[in-house]
Amino acid sequence: MKFMGTYILSLLAAGACAAVAQTNAQTAVRRIADMPAAFAAAGGNAEVPFDFTVKVTLPGIPRRHSFVAEDESEARWFGINPAISDSCPTNAGDVLRVRGVAIPSVKTTYNFDCRQIELVRHGRPVEAKPVSWEDVYASTNMANRLVQLEGVVFDTFRDEIDPQWSLIVLDCGGGIVYCAICDEAASETALEELIGARVSFVGILRTLPTGNRKMIDRLVYSHGMPYVKVLSAARADPFAAPELSKTVRPRPLSAPRATGWRRATGHVVAVWDGGTRLLLKAGDGRLLRTELRSRPAPSCGERVEVAGLPETDLYRVNLSRAVWRKVPGGRFEGEPAQDVSISQLVSYAMGVRFKNAELHGRVVRLRGTVRGLPVVGRERGRMYLEEGAELIPVDASACPEALANVEVGCKVEVTGTFVTETENWRTNRVLPQIREVLVAVRTPADVRVVARPPFWTTGRWLALVGALLAAICVAFVWNALLRRRAELRGKELAAEQMEHAASKLKVFERTRLASDLHDAISQMLMGASMELDSAQDLASGADDALRRQLVLASKMVSSCRTELRNCLWDLRSQALEAEDMDKAIRLSLGQVMDRAKVAVRFNVARSRISDSTTHAILLIVRELASNAVSHGRAASVKIAGSIEGGKLMFSVRDDGCGFDPSAVPGVAEGHFGLQGIVERVERMGGEVEVDSAPGRGAKITVSIDVPADEPEKGDCNGR
Repeated sequence: MKFMGTYILSLLAAGACAAVAQTNAQTAVRRIADMPAAFAAAGGNAEVPFDFTVKVTLPGIPRRHSFVAEDESEARWFGINPAISDSCPTNAGDVLRVRGVAIPSVKTTYNFDCRQIELVRHGRPVEAKPVSWEDVYASTNMANRLVQLEGVVFDTFRDEIDPQWSLIVLDCGGGIVYCAICDEAASETALEELIGARVSFVGILRTLPTGNRKMIDRLVYSHGMPYVKVLSAARADPFAAPELSKTVRPRPLSAPRATGWRRATGHVVAVWDGGTRLLLKAGDGRLLRTELRSRPAPSCGERVEVAGLPETDLYRVNLSRAVWRKVPGGRFEGEPAQDVSISQLVSYAMGVRFKNAELHGRVVRLRGTVRGLPVVGRERGRMYLEEGAELIPVDASACPEALANVEVGCKVEVTGTFVTETENWRTNRVLPQIREVLVAVRTPADVRVVARPPFWTTGRWLALVGALLAAICVAFVWNALLRRRAELRGKELAAEQMEHAASKLKVFERTRLASDLHDAISQMLMGASMELDSAQDLASGADDALRRQLVLASKMVSSCRTELRNCLWDLRSQALEAEDMDKAIRLSLGQVMDRAKVAVRFNVARSRISDSTTHAILLIVRELASNAVSHGRAASVKIAGSIEGGKLMFSVRDDGCGFDPSAVPGVAEGHFGLQGIVERVERMGGEVEVDSAPGRGAKITVSIDVPADEPEKGDCNGR
């Protein structure tokens, strides 16, 4: 990312240099004062190149990308192209050669965009021209010039729109001038300490500022506290100011600041607005609304001395930007409370909202229903009290614990000081208005809960109904899901019962068939075998060919009896009904399991193969295992199977004596086992692979095609 940023800046710098080269090819304006004529000649909408030699009067600051400079004709603000932002001049008095273009602007006539800055030489800073407040508002040729003002700081505050800015209200001996400084490091404490001090302020005079405060037609702009020089400090002890007497009565026709700082002593009868305002009752009975410079505020009933700037709201004299200190004299007990209703304090009369200003500063007692409580984290601890259609705020800034046991819906009785918040006089407001009325709570006992709200409020009823509806919906959905699940389970049970019935029917039918075969064919084969044995005894003197034929016939009949016996075993066996192939194979092996150690691992789901294929597999496995034990004298037999690549593969491996696959006796010799297996597998479309040699056992592998399905892993090597 750092490399990419460097690359982009290099491209911008290259573009800026190319633009400078292009502008140099045109006719560049050499004097600032000639720029209006050049713009008029270009039609007013085109960019005009410039090449000035100027002297810095106000250097640039980080992230602002601008500075103020002047030549022999005029002074202007210069913007710096982001591609060369590192070239921002930081020393007043430096002589620079700046090149770039003047760009048409909506807010002003045009802006200077510097795209190349060269230091010509270092020089002495420009001397600020001393001016009066009349010069600030009357001058037409001092725009963007460095000026110096002297006056007493009347007020300071941080700009609530852009916190990087702070404003200083300067009283220059009869006129007010607003001074702005751009300094994030300027603390509110340092600004407040300037109030009352006589200072010298050096800055650039801006006419018709284009910022958020557009109605200020004159503003002296500077870059920070170093441009503010204290000539005489503020009064070290603000309480040494003259006492606020009844003769001090600021009027709209005389500036309130002319009276200077004043002090007053009295008891605190109300504190509100987060502890920033208090109502003081002086010894002569006057009520002084006091705006504090800082907190904490005194508590109600304390005797304090305050010092601040007197202002008027046309009802009474107030003190602003005040400080306070506690003085001896005891607490103020207050007057008896006067019972009033909210409608007496604020109501509608003849269609106009009416506010009772006569009760200002009086202790009142009223009842109502709580309709709003303070938001957690807010400094204004206000509760809203309702009576009928009227609401009134109750401020508990002096004692937030008074609202600890109060909840919305309570009926409460509130005792406190009634306050009318009236605007102070300003030059553009001849008749200040009452902004709001409120009741300021003094102690925790001033708020008394008369009745708690009923438990079953409208909100709780709605919550209960909503919860019941939600429970009904959940129960309905749950029942539907259970019914669906029961239907599916019923179908599964029905299918299982049908399968079980079919299985029982198959077993019954096989048992019946086995009995019929045993009673008929088995006895006939037994008789045929006995006749052949008798024929062999009678043909003892016959030739060798006849005897061989009789022996072969006897072996064939014996093999038929063995096959029939196996078929009868299969018909009576439960192997085909087994849940998996491992169990089916073990059931089909029968006596082989008792004569040798047999290991079975047949990783094929029973559902993947049909009954006929399963029966064939069981016959093949049994024949191979029986041959391994009977003829190969094997001590252990391993049977494995799996499905690989759409083929069912299984093997039977033994540790017997083995044999030569090329010399296996066939049907002509009366041996039908291996040959019968090969023929059976070929009829099923499969293959048989024989791996054996004398002395190292045997492994017979069979592969059969099966229907396509998800592949199942396993091996058929018996390992």
